[in-house]
Amino acid sequence: MRKDEILCFVALRNERTLLPHLLEHYRRLGVDRFFFLDNGSTDGTRELVLEQPDSHCFHTEGSHFAENITPPRWINTLMRVFGSGHWCLSVDADELLVYPDLERVSLRRLFNYLESTGAEAVIGSMIDMYADGPLAECSYDGSIPLVHASSYFDPEPGWLRARDGLYPPEQMFGGVRERVFWRGRFKQTFPPCLTKVPIVRWSRDTHYHAAQHTISKVRFSELRVALLHFKFVWGFQQKSASSLGENAQLKEIPAIAVPTAPGKLRQAVQSKRFAGRWRIRITMQVVL
Repeated sequence: MRKDEILCFVALRNERTLLPHLLEHYRRLGVDRFFFLDNGSTDGTRELVLEQPDSHCFHTEGSHFAENITPPRWINTLMRVFGSGHWCLSVDADELLVYPDLERVSLRRLFNYLESTGAEAVIGSMIDMYADGPLAECSYDGSIPLVHASSYFDPEPGWLRARDGLYPPEQMFGGVRERVFWRGRFKQTFPPCLTKVPIVRWSRDTHYHAAQHTISKVRFSELRVALLHFKFVWGFQQKSASSLGENAQLKEIPAIAVPTAPGKLRQAVQSKRFAGRWRIRITMQVVL
């Protein structure tokens, strides 16, 4: 492996349908090599990864929630062994990284800029994407791009909370999932954290604390990126039920338990539709 290779680390399970789109997106941006952590897939995900000339697959059978969230031991270990000294991306299989001028600026050019400023990491915000219809009827066969299948988003940002002593020192919470699902008795649970650190110049001393939401001490760039989050694609209810069965303290119970009326997500908030090109403001509000 060359010292200048750009690496992407992904933990996943049963994501064969999404995987080709993930690979195409990050290859186009300039990722040289992928490291997949497959947590017991049964749909052919692992076999598809092993067919890729630029990908490595590590297999686990343990509990993702027990071993790879707080802290994410599996990903931390992979990144320490293979990522030290490299610019690394750490994303989920349903997340597509976007940043200003990505149509013209490759990851290598972006990372050269970050190095020139002394930055070691970039903060990103998750933007939930959804289709025009009830979650229970969502279906996706991979035949069209994800942004065409789930083309709506809520442009209103979440709310910010200072986290003294943590990196990053401020995080965004809420978003469309809080506005639609966190009501009644579910208001007692904390809404989703929308802040992640998906880009890091990794070292052997670097480690994530809680998934990719908090990290050890690093120098952050003033640049901000976004992660288009396709949580509400095919199989959402089945995946959610499986996750709930594994983790009794899962914090996203409202998004699993609350029934969704036809068109609810799109109609419940002031949704916008992706129309062909993203412009990303520093505030992480997305506009067309």
